[in-house]
Amino acid sequence: METNSGVPKRSVGPLGLTFVAVGGMVGSGILFAPLFAARRAGPAAIIAWPIGGLMMLSIALVFAEVAAMLPVVGGLGRMPTFSHGRGVSIVVGWVAWVGYVTAAPIETQAMLEYASNEPAFDWLFVASSSADGGSALSPGGVVAAAVVMAVFVVLNAFGVALFARLNTMLTWVKVLVPTVIAVALLTRFSTEPIREQGFAPEGFSGVLAAISSGGVVFAFLGFRHALDMAGETRRPQRTIPVALIGGITLCIVLFTVLQIGFVGALDPDQVARGWPDLQHGGANGPLAAVLTALGMSVLAKTVIADAVIGPFGAGLVSTASTGRLAVAVSEAGLFPPRIARFSMAGVPLPALVLNLVVGLVLLIGFRDGWSELLAFNSSAIVLSMCLGPITVLALRRQVPDRHRPLRLPALPVLARFAFVVVGLIVYWTGWQTMSRLAIPVLLGAAILAWRVVHDRRLAATLDLRCVAWLGPYFVGLLVLAFAGRYGGGREWLPAGVDLAVVTAFGLIMFEWGLRSALPASQAAALVAEVPPLPAEA
Repeated sequence: METNSGVPKRSVGPLGLTFVAVGGMVGSGILFAPLFAARRAGPAAIIAWPIGGLMMLSIALVFAEVAAMLPVVGGLGRMPTFSHGRGVSIVVGWVAWVGYVTAAPIETQAMLEYASNEPAFDWLFVASSSADGGSALSPGGVVAAAVVMAVFVVLNAFGVALFARLNTMLTWVKVLVPTVIAVALLTRFSTEPIREQGFAPEGFSGVLAAISSGGVVFAFLGFRHALDMAGETRRPQRTIPVALIGGITLCIVLFTVLQIGFVGALDPDQVARGWPDLQHGGANGPLAAVLTALGMSVLAKTVIADAVIGPFGAGLVSTASTGRLAVAVSEAGLFPPRIARFSMAGVPLPALVLNLVVGLVLLIGFRDGWSELLAFNSSAIVLSMCLGPITVLALRRQVPDRHRPLRLPALPVLARFAFVVVGLIVYWTGWQTMSRLAIPVLLGAAILAWRVVHDRRLAATLDLRCVAWLGPYFVGLLVLAFAGRYGGGREWLPAGVDLAVVTAFGLIMFEWGLRSALPASQAAALVAEVPPLPAEA
């Protein structure tokens, strides 16, 4: 994809892209999620990680087939264009961008919260009434956060090759340290915390809450960064599937073992009042607090050091992929064309600057703790993934002769399963999060309307027939969240019944979305714009 100021360069290999995926997943989630997941599910948080990981893997697989066939910059936002046209790409890209742009602030907040455990940095935060025991950034903390986020942009500005090398080095450290910590915690494992109130005191509902809003989905969503940089990979037909499947599998094992160690190492007195009241270390350092209580002070200091490296690496990755997604939104027509320009180093610098400004606004607006942005981020990004399962099956019908380096077996079943998973995860985030998400969705509709009024040619390219089903889909999920049992819902849908209703709704909407795809001739013309891979030639 050429631009006025340069082109994206294919500089990332299999190891580099795998570490982009792993680097995105091993961030603040691995630092805070053991605590937040345990609060929601108790010891059953242990099974939340493999369940959530497999659910996200089903979504990643359907994207992997399309990304390997059509490796484009800003993949998550651009892929729907090929099957459903420009209008759908704008809607999906906007919702994804709303979620993406919160990622760097989340990682920055996490990094500073752990750093504030050291007396030299306690000025970063002030006391807060946050329900999760967190703190609010002080004015000086806001300035420090702005500097960190600006560093993310500067490092990305030097080009994707330097970014990949730096991220690979950071990811080795980010994986090694949690592995050592998990092993250390397992040496002190005790079943007493589990016997205190049982394995699943909140039932399976607690497990689902841990998956959606306890940090599990947020952690695994880091795989998306590999999709967004697909257009900058060498041999994408091999690199992309390896990065997605290998990265998620590695993180399922790592996260599960760490959760086991965290639960088993807790003092039973900490959970005497119930797992929802677990305050071990507050939100400013649960892993460090557990290790300190066990007398492992050196490892506790290592956690704090890794708590800077981990979120810094994840913030670096999210800054890179959010910039690529902003390019996709610009190319679709929602953002001004200049946002899609690449520098001579092959970096979308205007997009990076835009994301920095918006991220700082969000950081100031959500100052009261890491968990405030988490559910919002997860629901927006997962919701934007709803087109992936439909796109992969639609393209099988629209361009059957296009070479597919990765061809998934049983795709009709897998695609429908992945689409239902998207709906379930969004439903589990709850009414409060969904009602907040409705605000940027409406804002995006207003921006698009303004753009259409000022650019009549844009209106003619939106393929409104392909877009029509997205409105009822979002409204339906909003209604289900309102009637559901999570995040302030009215609890009109009993346990079990709600899962059946959301599943049935998802299957109906999947068929509508699939039937709304572009005619095969239009889809083939769009796919033909992507140069064939060397192996195809």
